Amino acid sequence: MVAYRAVFGHVNDILPGTHFGSRKEVKAAGLHKEEQAGISWGRDTEGKRVADAIVLNNGYEDDRDDWADILYTGAGGRNPNTGRQEADQTWENPGNDGLRRSRIMGHAVRVIRGFEGEPDFSPVSGYRYDGLYRVVAEKEETGNAGFQILRFKLTRLVDEEQELTSLEQQVEDIVQGEAPRRTATVERIIRDTAVVRRVKRWYGYRCQVCRVALPVGADGRNYAEGAHIQALGSDRGPDVESNVLCLCPNCHVRLDRGALYLTDNLDVVDRFPEGGGSVVHPLWTVEQHRIKARFARAHRRFWKIMDDNQP
Repeated sequence: MVAYRAVFGHVNDILPGTHFGSRKEVKAAGLHKEEQAGISWGRDTEGKRVADAIVLNNGYEDDRDDWADILYTGAGGRNPNTGRQEADQTWENPGNDGLRRSRIMGHAVRVIRGFEGEPDFSPVSGYRYDGLYRVVAEKEETGNAGFQILRFKLTRLVDEEQELTSLEQQVEDIVQGEAPRRTATVERIIRDTAVVRRVKRWYGYRCQVCRVALPVGADGRNYAEGAHIQALGSDRGPDVESNVLCLCPNCHVRLDRGALYLTDNLDVVDRFPEGGGSVVHPLWTVEQHRIKARFARAHRRFWKIMDDNQP
């Protein structure tokens, strides 16, 4: 049997946010070598064990997922029938040894989240590739069940480090109508993630706040933008469906500046409508779009909004 050679970084131009129906599909895509185990490990060029991917799917009771930072329990000692930890974990386990070496060597690890993981950050069904994380620490400690576990801390790479294509390819995407151009302090091209594209398709590229559709181009195709409720950069929000809205450019800018915000009940509050006062109306949602109130609260907290519209 030929040993698996670990593959680091993104694979096959698969965008973070891409959804898969099963672990079998995840494996077929080349993201993870296993269909059941949580840690994907192989050999590096020196023949030593290294890990290149993990799956988060409610595997161990000691796991903690906060999107930007993950505390991941190593492999071993778990009863597959009950899911309980019944023995100590050791460094002899190749997955644990592989994660430790990836930390030492500075290798990025792919993270795939499953439907049974942390509800705020996991897909409603199937599995989602969520990009690259770096193993920054590991330690031995006593877990909740009283046995020794090996715990790894992973930190998500910043968005600029998640980039998949060259600038030339991004420009080509613009020409083909695949990605919008935005102007900030300097002009740069921002390509939609697979999550954002999926949310926009759910709404037919029509704004969830004002219901406006903006036809663009000769074919009349609608244009919309993916807006993160809890901001990705300034507030470390996650790039997940439950934190993304489909908005027109005007409503996107107003949300990003705190002129629009959401209540926990997903009502839209317009703080500065024409004529003064505030206007409250329900946010348009579709069944598969399960927006989380925690992201609305984070947005209000960021803009220091004292919400009088909460029940």
